[in-house]
Amino acid sequence: MVSPTTQAKAPLFAVIIHEKGGAERREVFDTSEISVGRVQGNDLMLPKGNVSKRHARLVYRDGRFIVTDLNSTNGTYVNRRRITQATIVREGDRIYIGDFVLRVEAGAAASDDPNGSPSPPAALAPAPVAELPPGALLRSATEDDDELTGSMPRIVAAHRASVPGSEASMAPPRGDASVSSRARSTQNDEEDTQRALALDLVAELVLRVTQGVPAEQLEAQGGEEAVARFDPLIREAWARLSGERHQLPQGTGEAVLAMARAELSDLGPLSDLLTDPTVTEIAVIGPRRLTVSRGGRQSLAPAGFSGEQALRWAVARLCALSGEPMRPDETDVERRLADGMQLSAALRPGRESLVLLRRPRRLSGSLDDLVRRGTISRAIATFLQQCLAARLNLLVVGPRDGGIELVVGALASAVPDEEILCAGDFELGPEHQGRRIPLGATPDQASRAISLAARVPLGRLLVEVGSAPLTGSVCAAIADGADGVIACRTAGSLRRGLSRIISDIASTRSLSAARELVAGSFEVAIEVARLRDDRHRVLRIAEVTGTSGDELALSDVFTFIPDRTAVGGLIEGSFVPCGATPPVAEMLRARGAIFDSALFSRPPSR
Repeated sequence: MVSPTTQAKAPLFAVIIHEKGGAERREVFDTSEISVGRVQGNDLMLPKGNVSKRHARLVYRDGRFIVTDLNSTNGTYVNRRRITQATIVREGDRIYIGDFVLRVEAGAAASDDPNGSPSPPAALAPAPVAELPPGALLRSATEDDDELTGSMPRIVAAHRASVPGSEASMAPPRGDASVSSRARSTQNDEEDTQRALALDLVAELVLRVTQGVPAEQLEAQGGEEAVARFDPLIREAWARLSGERHQLPQGTGEAVLAMARAELSDLGPLSDLLTDPTVTEIAVIGPRRLTVSRGGRQSLAPAGFSGEQALRWAVARLCALSGEPMRPDETDVERRLADGMQLSAALRPGRESLVLLRRPRRLSGSLDDLVRRGTISRAIATFLQQCLAARLNLLVVGPRDGGIELVVGALASAVPDEEILCAGDFELGPEHQGRRIPLGATPDQASRAISLAARVPLGRLLVEVGSAPLTGSVCAAIADGADGVIACRTAGSLRRGLSRIISDIASTRSLSAARELVAGSFEVAIEVARLRDDRHRVLRIAEVTGTSGDELALSDVFTFIPDRTAVGGLIEGSFVPCGATPPVAEMLRARGAIFDSALFSRPPSR
């Protein structure tokens, strides 16, 4: 038994217990330690088969509450994460034990009475919790655990109502919105925990099946032969596992078998995602957390891998599909799959891995489409057409939310009678005249490809400057005389994007020289973003006029000014011209572009 390190008496506190499919109940304790388990003799008894006899211990020590798992069969979870050591819990944290969700609510502090009598109990009314629908989809939390950041705040006393029976105890109940939010939170937490329990079963099942199986067989490509080989072993192992456990969560059998089968003979949870054409990006952060991007919107996948080894098998099989098998000692993986998807992985033995799968970003649309969407104004569309006709070098900056593809695709479709030479993770639509150019596997190969593409007559280079070698190659090609380049950079804002480009160049030359090179590379910069109404806007078009001290000098040509939020949450605003003819106008005139100076003096357009 763990003893408190302070002589102060433990505070009066309540444990709120919610059972799946049942009502809440509250038990009040004034001791420094309670045991939790299935059988009598525990301070808190949870009589269900998926709770161990001696499951967990809750200790009050040094002003904090600490929960420890006692080597239980199904584990103890705090805020959707299985704990492997003593873990601090705060008020509002949820402890998951089998079919039960526990919350600790602090009451009055210990009495200063020398006899040690506790203060009067607080009335800790529970918030109603809605019935949880079976089989609901999972949604993970977004907040960071204090265990990860090193911050461990002390638990604070809960707001206390009056003693039952007093006038204060007759306060009106919480509003429906609060109750609904609390119910949804509890539902999501419990669903995540049930999914974690299922993945634990998959991990146990996979471990039993793969004992003695050579690693090269597990990393080989799957298919019907692998399914036929592993399926009977999976079912046999599941039968043994089911017989050893007192109770398993209802309805998990077929799901666990399917997940184990996918990990052993296919690509695990990646199998369905890779065949979904709407999925543009998949990130695996550790084995169990998968995020999926569709149309620039991120969400959590409903399932992950059971463990690091299963994730490595999937990466090895993807490498085999690419035609370049993974080496046994390879930890940093870069492969291009047959459909153009880029695989990047950092596999660290003994640590959580990171895997990223990204499809080429498809370019489509036109400047007229952007005007109809409200992304730009008609005046901006006209100005950009003039910049393209004059073969100015353009830079598009924005987050990875689909906005860059919209603007770059529209610019590419407006290129007059020239072939687009696309370098990087872009895929040209049928409306574009052009082709992709391979960059090669090394920085030297990429530099040669960029240099060659920039010299093609009647060609227009379209490239994403996403790495230092590639950025340096593009700026060097422009310095050598290339023009008409359409480049883009992923960044949160225009200034951040330009700063990152300067940093990339500064890796091979002085900072001042890098700044001068970037200032001389791009004539016009375009900033695009998705606003909170879920629509993309070009927030700013600026001319790069040179350097000013330690920064690039920018002169705005157009800016988007939000006016108001309309009914339904739509943001209305105006695209405001600079009001005077910008310096870039002289360059447009010198290059023979048909130029309308009235674009910059017209009233703002919506």
